Amino acid sequence: MPHADSSFIPDTITTKTEFYEHVLTHLEGLLEGERYWVTNLAQTAAILYHSYLGSALYGGESHKPVVNWTGFYLHPPSHPSSSSGSTTPLLLGPYQGRPACLSISIATSSTRSTLGVCAQSYLSRKTVIVPDVEAHPGHIACDGETKSEIVLPLLSTDGSVIGVLDLDSTALNTFDEHDKEGLEKVVELLQAGCDWS
Repeated sequence: MPHADSSFIPDTITTKTEFYEHVLTHLEGLLEGERYWVTNLAQTAAILYHSYLGSALYGGESHKPVVNWTGFYLHPPSHPSSSSGSTTPLLLGPYQGRPACLSISIATSSTRSTLGVCAQSYLSRKTVIVPDVEAHPGHIACDGETKSEIVLPLLSTDGSVIGVLDLDSTALNTFDEHDKEGLEKVVELLQAGCDWS
């Protein structure tokens, strides 16, 4: 099968659980034998983005993208700025979608509610689901069309947080526990399958 066909979602897939099983199977095949993190993150962003575009579960039948951005913000240990500590911003990594913010501050404050969603996920090491970005304190609007978001921490092989996987949607309430579960399997695959230095 050509690599581009990996993101084709058959009409027989009717649940989010089936969607993520399909995506994960094809992603494993695409990443097999490759450990370079840039390549693997780029392939992951591409397969996720184009799989959402082609899935009726995410508005694919209407030809209007619901998931309008998939990608990574990183605090890679090999980057020169990482030696200055945890206040160094997250830097834009491989992604699919419209141009995005180049960096996101993770400087801690007295309350994490004023941090952006990516910083909250990075610092808490937990998945953050935002049903309505307008109602979420601290949300950073890189794209004014974004209405909901999910962000997952990305861990290196030694268990340290290296960045986040960020997905945006043009519809409210796009992401739920099924998305969380499926995407956490994606980041687990990346954690085990990438060399981060």
